[in-house]
Amino acid sequence: MNRKDIASIRRRFSPDKHDISIIRGCYVSEKGEIVSTFSKSPVSLPESEAEHYLNTFKKTLGGAEGRNQFTLAVRPDESSGQLLRALQASALTDDGAVERLCRTIIDNVEAEGSYLILMMHDACPVPYKKADEHAERPDFDDRLFNYIMVSVCPVKLTKPLLTFFSDDRDFHTVEPDLAVAGPALGFMYPVLSDGGADVNAALYYTKDAEDIHADFIDAVFGAEAPASSADTRDAFYGVLGDSLESGLTYDVVQTLHENMVQQLADRKKDAAPLQISRKEIASLLNSCDVDQAQQEKFDDLYLEQFGAVGMEAALIADQKKYEIATENVTVSVAPDRSDLVTMKRIDGRRVIVISVEGDVTVNGVEVVIP
Repeated sequence: MNRKDIASIRRRFSPDKHDISIIRGCYVSEKGEIVSTFSKSPVSLPESEAEHYLNTFKKTLGGAEGRNQFTLAVRPDESSGQLLRALQASALTDDGAVERLCRTIIDNVEAEGSYLILMMHDACPVPYKKADEHAERPDFDDRLFNYIMVSVCPVKLTKPLLTFFSDDRDFHTVEPDLAVAGPALGFMYPVLSDGGADVNAALYYTKDAEDIHADFIDAVFGAEAPASSADTRDAFYGVLGDSLESGLTYDVVQTLHENMVQQLADRKKDAAPLQISRKEIASLLNSCDVDQAQQEKFDDLYLEQFGAVGMEAALIADQKKYEIATENVTVSVAPDRSDLVTMKRIDGRRVIVISVEGDVTVNGVEVVIP
């Protein structure tokens, strides 16, 4: 699914736009035991409660592709694919299929505490791309895209709070209680592709880009887990470092970061993730005075590791942070201002030089730089 399709589904998770037929839940204890199950119709819920459910499902479509979102292959003829098809075809009314899915999740999720498995079914009208050709047909209507969504949400104990009670117009302590947090992982099946349902794929979500939940993916989808964003990033920079005679220098990393962040900012409204080819990366290496032989070595190692496909810019450069860490010092810089930092050697010592703009504070205290 591209960003446009995902955004169209996300927009449905509001009280006046969705057509969710059912919400089902399975509350699981920290020991992996089913505490309770439920099945609800959204129209029967108080508005505030329904919004909590809608927000949870909306978050399951959040994050960035390649980091938090992954399109996974589903084989409808295998047991895992057959289960997903049964759940979708029955609109989550098949109790046996729902129970099998919950048991599969319970057996393959590593959770520190209790959690809630939330499921929902929705039917979304999808306009035909050439609807104008059928304008004269009174019986012509949009297609319905039927899909399910599953969210696995940690259940956490809240902190004691001092709360105002309107009955006696006074403040009292509210004791800790269990609350459902945002989804840690989840998926949508099938995916929306070319204006219709692609039953051969699911859109998978993980909140923690460093934890891909490989066992869950294998059990639920029968698919091989994709490399996490951290693994892909480390592999990329490993290839880059092995290609350079002097190793991975600060100038090279800074140049790549600045270029990727700028391109991502320029194309932030694009539906597809920004892909950078190995030739574009080689061109950036050339601007860092990396010689031709090392560029060719990078090209060979890149092909060996990743093939001819491009690398997502968001994996090369983090748009949300630019951090330099040493054994005793950590420096954080606005991601789009890495140009303020340079590395030098002064009197034989390695030094981080930061250009200063505006006021300077230390622990909130404004100081003067002589």
